[in-house]
Amino acid sequence: MWPHFAIEIGNTQGQIPLYGLMLGCGLITLFLGVDFAARRQGRDPEIIGRFHYCLLTAFLSGLASALLLTKLIHGADTPWGKMAAMPGILGGTAGLIAATRCWRVPLTDWLPLALPFLCLTHAWGRLGCFLAGCCYGKPTENALGVQFPEDSMACAAHGHVPVHPTQLYELALLVGLAAALHFAIPTAQRFWSYLLIYGTGRFAIEFLRGDDRGSIHLITGLSPSQQLCLLFIAAGTGLAGRQWRQRQAASPRT
Repeated sequence: MWPHFAIEIGNTQGQIPLYGLMLGCGLITLFLGVDFAARRQGRDPEIIGRFHYCLLTAFLSGLASALLLTKLIHGADTPWGKMAAMPGILGGTAGLIAATRCWRVPLTDWLPLALPFLCLTHAWGRLGCFLAGCCYGKPTENALGVQFPEDSMACAAHGHVPVHPTQLYELALLVGLAAALHFAIPTAQRFWSYLLIYGTGRFAIEFLRGDDRGSIHLITGLSPSQQLCLLFIAAGTGLAGRQWRQRQAASPRT
């Protein structure tokens, strides 16, 4: 846990929140990765530039929705600044759809290219969570357990015991998913693969979380993020099935 980085400017000492710095690294990774991949494919530089505006709009709308919806999920007493990833993904998706329509960028053509780098952006955010000490897991005695310092939220909730580093579990999931999407999964299958793989992985990791997950009173026993993961899985399954039916219909009959 290392929530702040101290800097000195003259006689003044300040602090840089590392969570925010990690988000900035994620945004840079997203822009550079998409730009490199698009230019490598020989795409129109003008459309590349317009898509960058779309990605920035999606990033900002994701932050805004994460702030607003997290406060609704966790209650009015939750301080401003706490953010949950799943509401951010939904808000960012809505912002991306609106922005691509505004800037006349074909979303179905550009989203598969961007998905690996969106996963890496999310992974940077999870590293920021680990450094900030939020989104921690339940107490554990296995070798992967991490003992957070005395002033951490994990220590306040569970005492001086190791907890699952669920932030790092999800980071590993996202980096592996990014690599699979970029190097192994065909472009046409990337979107539903992302929905299925991330939705299933995040659903499982949620069982190890030990922080306050908030509440949505729809499915008893499941966290809000798990309930949203079910939507991801259902949507991914539906899209995969539709693509399979289209491929079957297009294949020559013998």
